[in-house]
Amino acid sequence: MPEYLAEHFDTGPDNLKSMRAFINEKAAAGYALHQVIERSPCQWVLIFRRNSAGC
Repeated sequence: MPEYLAEHFDTGPDNLKSMRAFINEKAAAGYALHQVIERSPCQWVLIFRRNSAGC
């Protein structure tokens, strides 16, 4: 499992609800949100770090 993941994300018409669901999916896989970069009002880059608490 890589220590960091960079994921491109387009919120689309769901706005930030879909992003929250995506972040929760990554958390379930053992990653914590590390940084968010806004590319435009709907496009983002989410950087996750492997959760050191260990899953």
